[in-house]
Amino acid sequence: MRTCRPLAQHEHALLRFVISTNAQLYPRLADRWLAQVDSCSVFEIDSPYFLAICHDEATESSGCDAYTLRREFVGIDEGVAVLVYVQIMKTPTNDLIDIFSVDRLDGQSLKQYPRPGPELMIMELGKRIGGADWRSVYKESEFPFGDQADKQT
Repeated sequence: MRTCRPLAQHEHALLRFVISTNAQLYPRLADRWLAQVDSCSVFEIDSPYFLAICHDEATESSGCDAYTLRREFVGIDEGVAVLVYVQIMKTPTNDLIDIFSVDRLDGQSLKQYPRPGPELMIMELGKRIGGADWRSVYKESEFPFGDQADKQT
């Protein structure tokens, strides 16, 4: 049985930053997501940094698809890249925040939780578009994302 808890202050701040930075790409959804952040509970999937939003059973069972927000973030923890992203669950009536992940890419536990702001590198469709420049530890992708951008707005 999963145990839901409120977001910790540092989780709340980072999740709001991620949603706010993505807002111009999702103008019809961002305000709803920000309201969801302010009232949601979460549970840990397999670590304290891989969080799922607690949805009611009807919402969970109505999920029919998912996508990752186009802008992801990279921070650094002890010289190791930390990937921050949000996954959205599509339902027949709504797109809802479903997953919030802060993933230290060497698999070790975080020593310092990333803070929202200019120390994070902003990535969109595999390319750096702003923020800090951590490309020395997190390379840009040459993967052709195709029309992925058009599918998520």
